[in-house]
Amino acid sequence: MHPNADNLIASRFDTVIYDLDGTLIDSARDMCVAVSRVLADHGLSPISDEEARLFMGEGSKVTMRRAFAKHGRELDDAALGTVTREFVRYYEKDPLTHTTAFDGVAEVVGRLDRLGLKQGVCTNKFENPARMILTGLKLMPPIADVAGADTFKVRKPDPDHILLLIDRIGGRRERAVMIGDSIHDVESAHGAGLPAVLVSWGYTARPASELGAEAVIDRFAALPEALSRIAAR
Repeated sequence: MHPNADNLIASRFDTVIYDLDGTLIDSARDMCVAVSRVLADHGLSPISDEEARLFMGEGSKVTMRRAFAKHGRELDDAALGTVTREFVRYYEKDPLTHTTAFDGVAEVVGRLDRLGLKQGVCTNKFENPARMILTGLKLMPPIADVAGADTFKVRKPDPDHILLLIDRIGGRRERAVMIGDSIHDVESAHGAGLPAVLVSWGYTARPASELGAEAVIDRFAALPEALSRIAAR
């Protein structure tokens, strides 16, 4: 760690935006349960936790489309909307039974809060369950706000999803950074003019090291060091 890591971070950044699933939290089991309940209602077999991880990341509609496609079922827009609403009803009833924050998340979020950085979550999960989870895991506060797939008229990989959240929490766009786990996080960050840091354990079919981020971390506790290295460039 650079001896002045905290000073470097605070001098370069005033806002940290996080992805949620696969970055801050391991939510695959609860997602898998809710998706599988919808599938069962339609006479289809459940998906596995690993399949849930691969199907996640682009919002609930994409998750449900992929889950039904696994069973050879292609859904039109109306049917997709229906099964997505079914999924959300199941998921919002019980989003926290198996969901946990990854090791080091609470400590790092607390450390960045003490440095005075604003923190927000930009996720393609719907806003309400995202808030429920962050509150239940005692990450909100210090995380100040959430932009979900239904918060604005855009969502990742559209960079405005991040930028509108930065504006809403009073951050400065030129002093923000995005922390995520997928190509969509890198694309939206770079489209917004932000550096990106990826975690190596996230919900992505391609290794994080291949996605073009400014840094990749193997444990969440390494995030401050990664931020200080970016700040020192």
